[in-house]
Amino acid sequence: MSEKFKPPPFNYCDYRCDRCDEREKCRVYKDDQERLLDHYRKGEDPYDPEIFVNDLKEIFGKTKKMIRKMAQEQGIDLETASDEEVPEINPEEYVIYRLAYQYFKEANAFIKELENAGIPENIKQDFDDVVWYHTLIAAKAGRLVSGFIDDFLDEEVTKLEEDGTIKVIRKGIDLSKIALENMLNDLPGHLYAIADLLEILKRTEKQLEADIHQKV
Repeated sequence: MSEKFKPPPFNYCDYRCDRCDEREKCRVYKDDQERLLDHYRKGEDPYDPEIFVNDLKEIFGKTKKMIRKMAQEQGIDLETASDEEVPEINPEEYVIYRLAYQYFKEANAFIKELENAGIPENIKQDFDDVVWYHTLIAAKAGRLVSGFIDDFLDEEVTKLEEDGTIKVIRKGIDLSKIALENMLNDLPGHLYAIADLLEILKRTEKQLEADIHQKV
C-alpha cells in the first residue's frame, strides 16, 4: 500500500515555498502561482482583502468537494451522518498538543515584545523563523491528534500521514531552536524568555519520541 500511496509535497508542508526543493512537483504551489498570475492579468491585487476572501471561498469549495468525494469512496453519507457517527476530538486532552500550544502562547508574547522594541537587522531572519514556526508547530500538532480518530484512510496510509505530520513538526522545532539559539547573543536581556522557549521545544521533542498518544 505504501508504494501505491505516495503523498504529494504539500501533505507535509511548512508553506515556505521559496525554500522548497519540491515546489515544481507540488499542486498547491502550482495552483497558487496560477491564481496569482490570473489576478495580475486582470489588473487585480491578489492581496486585496475582498479578492483574498473570494479566493478563500473558492479554495474551501474545492476542499469540501474533495472531502465529499473521499467520504463517498468510503461509503459514508455526510448528509445523513449523525453527530455520533462523526466523532470529535479534543486536542487539549493530549500532552503533545498542550506542549505545542504552550509554546505558541509564550512565543507569541515574546514576538510581540520584540516587535515593540524593534528587531535588530542581524537577527531578522531568525526572528522570521520563530514567527513562522510558532504557529505551524501548534497547528500541525492539532492536525496530528485529530488524525487519531480519522477513519477515512486505512491503517497503513494513516501511518504515512502521521509520520509526515511529525516530520513537519520536527522541522519546525529544529529550525526554531536554531533561530532562538542564534538570538541569544544579541538579546541578553531576553535570556530567560528564550531559555524557557527552548525548554518547551525540547519537551515537545521528547514527547514526540516517547508517546504522541499520551493524554493529560
